[in-house]
Amino acid sequence: MIRCESSYRKIIPIASGKGGVGKTVLAANLGIALGKAGFRTILVDLDLGGSNLHSVLGIKNKFPGIGNFISGKTLSFKEIILRTEYPNLFFIPGDVLVPGAADINYLQRKRILDNLLKLETDYILLDLGSGTHSSTLDFFLSSNAGILVAVPQVPSILNTYSFLKNALFRLLSRIFAKQKEISEYLKSLQKEAQPNSIPGTGKILQEIERMNPEACATAKQILQAFKPHLIVNMAKHPDDLAIVESLRNLVQKNLEIPFGCLGIVFRDDQVHESIEQMRPLLHLAPERLVSKQILRMAEKILQSKNFPDLPLDLSQYKDSFELAEIEAHYDLAETTSTENGKKQEEALTPEEFLTVLTAQQKKINELQGTIRMLTLRGRQEP
Repeated sequence: MIRCESSYRKIIPIASGKGGVGKTVLAANLGIALGKAGFRTILVDLDLGGSNLHSVLGIKNKFPGIGNFISGKTLSFKEIILRTEYPNLFFIPGDVLVPGAADINYLQRKRILDNLLKLETDYILLDLGSGTHSSTLDFFLSSNAGILVAVPQVPSILNTYSFLKNALFRLLSRIFAKQKEISEYLKSLQKEAQPNSIPGTGKILQEIERMNPEACATAKQILQAFKPHLIVNMAKHPDDLAIVESLRNLVQKNLEIPFGCLGIVFRDDQVHESIEQMRPLLHLAPERLVSKQILRMAEKILQSKNFPDLPLDLSQYKDSFELAEIEAHYDLAETTSTENGKKQEEALTPEEFLTVLTAQQKKINELQGTIRMLTLRGRQEP
């Protein structure tokens, strides 16, 4: 597992517990935002068997990709890297309809990751498949800076928790693969027939500590280095974060790993329009609130040279989840103010409208200043 804090090359896997949550759209637009800011960024479609990142980017599915690379030895890895029309953004296509690409083995996964680590770039974003397939989990565990995308609905929240739980169990299995007693204990947990029978990480570590205290201490250090972040997508209101807080509490209680929130993105029909037109949202509708929310999340990544650590000012709020709620309330206030202004425009005289607009803009500026102050302690040099 790469620890991105100490690496100039940030590898950010992006996954989800279930499909249909907007993961690929967010991955594409985050990549565009990072490239637009002047950082060399590579988007990699690793949703093998269901690759469609090219569509979101507006690229035809006619170029060789990961599927060709792993199915033969005629292509070098650099030959499947495409320069896109967007500044500083490169793209590696996925399965490109090559049969069997979804069922790659460990050595093939390792070959892909080894080649990614040789690339001279600032950011590598991995768009992974949804669910807990072994390939998805392994690619997600390749870095400690993974992002999980969820919508504020119970099935999505439960699937996100299940994803993290399965990922950590796989990580522990890899850590102790050569220690017979612990390895056999972990395998015995997998053989349990009852649904959700595998205990949380905390209980597993208690049993491992009984067997080997020193090995348990090492495992705890590795788990604490694993720092995934959540993006809440398709929200309708800041109150939607209430159900997300239950996920945070579950992770803290049962999985015992750091877990942050990168931000919240409101539902917007313009996203569907961008998919239909095969044009990234940031280019089709840069003025929309959803585009600004994605840009803000990209800015958080850029402002931290030690990402996934974020330099949050915790004297002003409890954690990154509370900050996301503050940001969402600001976004809602700005949206409501804009809509009300449009309704009032026809009913007021020009002088009255100007007075109302000035007052609304003052309040928005105050909120914006508060968000800017609260979000981060100050821009760090990348």
